[in-house]
Amino acid sequence: MKLCIETAETCDCEELRTLIIDAAEQLLGTGNTLLEAKLPWDGHPVMFADAEGHPVLVSFDPEQSQAALLNGLKTSEQLSNALPWVNQVYEALGNQQLPVRLIIVSQDYPPGCETILSDCPQLTLYRYRTLSINGETGLWLEQANSPPVNTSTGNAAPRAISESTPSAVPAEPASPPLTTGNELPPLSDEESAFFQQL
Repeated sequence: MKLCIETAETCDCEELRTLIIDAAEQLLGTGNTLLEAKLPWDGHPVMFADAEGHPVLVSFDPEQSQAALLNGLKTSEQLSNALPWVNQVYEALGNQQLPVRLIIVSQDYPPGCETILSDCPQLTLYRYRTLSINGETGLWLEQANSPPVNTSTGNAAPRAISESTPSAVPAEPASPPLTTGNELPPLSDEESAFFQQL
């Protein structure tokens, strides 16, 4: 079978939501459960339970990585404050009172992401590209805090995700992988103020 991989047009927020839900196994591993496809808070993130019963919040924005990060941080704080109630509502969480994990998905990593990752162990950042694989739309995801460089070729080792061919298609990265703090801009004043409140 011949594979035809092309970059697809950028998708809107609802299309990205659908692709993220379809890619849940790639983001969370097997055994996850979708709890809410559209939470009523800023950015309308998606909430899952992973195989261990941790609540996992996936915040995303098709264009603005800072908005995805800030909305995700606000919502995860709200969920953490309401955790006893949240655990009673969703059986998949098993009333364990486990901390909320946060996953951010955006086209680029937010500014200052290395600092953020070192200060927030429950946070995982992904950047994505929309691909068309044999006519099916899917996501190519690259995790910021994983070692993305293959030393033999120097190419990134992304995850290709498609409804028809999950994680089986290697793709060329659209931009270089995250490697050093020198490449990233500093946190904005708004982001710094938010982290100082925590």
